[in-house]
Amino acid sequence: MNDDVRRKPRQKRSREKVDKILDAVETLVTQQSLEALTTTQVAEHTGYAVGTIYQYFGNRTELLIAAEERLFERLAQHLAKEVFAVLSDPVDNAIEKLIGIYIDSAKAQPGYLQLLKFSSVNKPPGINEATVDEFTGDLIAAIIRSEAPDIGDGDLEVARKTAVGIMAPLTDRILLEKNPVIQTKLQAEMVALCESIIMRAIEAGKQ
Repeated sequence: MNDDVRRKPRQKRSREKVDKILDAVETLVTQQSLEALTTTQVAEHTGYAVGTIYQYFGNRTELLIAAEERLFERLAQHLAKEVFAVLSDPVDNAIEKLIGIYIDSAKAQPGYLQLLKFSSVNKPPGINEATVDEFTGDLIAAIIRSEAPDIGDGDLEVARKTAVGIMAPLTDRILLEKNPVIQTKLQAEMVALCESIIMRAIEAGKQ
């Protein structure tokens, strides 16, 4: 269906329908494999007609990507609270702790890893990347600002972009890695790289 024809969830009732549809996806993906999930099952679970689902999502792929994006937003909100807590009571290994919290929270989110794997293969380039990059950059910037409040905007932006370039692809790889030994190694490497970026930025901010 063309984007101009497909209904956008602007009104409260429409948003509630979209939320109910995505809730159904989250529930069903915990009960069966993602490959077996159909829009007909989602429709039956919600009580809506299949046509109603296609008013908001052009196809099954769009539906599953939207479900993954909403779960990521939920995880980001959770981690934002953790960032505030860590920065309110600073610890030496802040980035290690926050990365660990995110990885553990993502793993604990029912259905998220299945949807993330699907999205990593099927999501068109650029979709939701700005949101993910902004969140990652804000996380790094908050830690740097807490240690070097006088850092220049230029140095801070360099640190943001460098960290985003490392964390965005590595985080997904860590979450989708099935070997726990490799997963732990990748996570340690990401922490070390981010700590190096943060330390260089803090040193630059104190000069």
